[in-house]
Amino acid sequence: MSVSHPKKLSTFPATAICGNDITSSCLYVSALSIFYAGQYAFIALIIVSAVLYLFRKIYAEAVGALPLNGGAYNILLNTTSKNNASVAACLTILSYMATAVISASEGIHYLATIIPGIPIIISTLVLLTLFLILSILGISESSKVASGIFVFHLTSIAVLMGSVFWFIYLNGTSILIENFNLPLKGSFTAALFFGFSAAMLGISGFESSANFVEEQKPGVFRKHFVICG
Repeated sequence: MSVSHPKKLSTFPATAICGNDITSSCLYVSALSIFYAGQYAFIALIIVSAVLYLFRKIYAEAVGALPLNGGAYNILLNTTSKNNASVAACLTILSYMATAVISASEGIHYLATIIPGIPIIISTLVLLTLFLILSILGISESSKVASGIFVFHLTSIAVLMGSVFWFIYLNGTSILIENFNLPLKGSFTAALFFGFSAAMLGISGFESSANFVEEQKPGVFRKHFVICG
């Protein structure tokens, strides 16, 4: 009797699952960073990108040596005590739960601008429940939805960037110059610090690739040109 093996994820679905965290974060973390850093938020975001890029190399090297599901928990379990690994696991779960709630809430708030009167809390719970059901169905099924969302995120960002360049082409850079001439609420250092801190709350995702590394096809993790692997 033949034994059926679970379907392994190829490069694009695996990238979509962890890449959705980053691409979705870009759409709302930028606003959080702008709130604290003002016109210098782009510098804070560049610093965040540099930190993630450096951490990516460390994470890929560690998980490459221990290619097992679990991410930070598995690494700490093999290098430190079980207590430290358990604390990391609990913090990871709390981080993912917080990210899920914040992302769902932000998404419903955006939807409320299109559909006024929509109940925010109930709609957020419904959205979280839908993704919970997808998670229960299995990673292969959820990866199909994740791939569609990933394409939508990339398309949204491309359209947004295109709109910005088109606006500058038609109207020039006068508004940009006016924004840079606005006074900061505090010092430049404080603006960068709080802008960086706010951005780091949501800019993540590539580390989740290690949590399902065993579900990926051989050769998918790691790839030098994939942002999350």
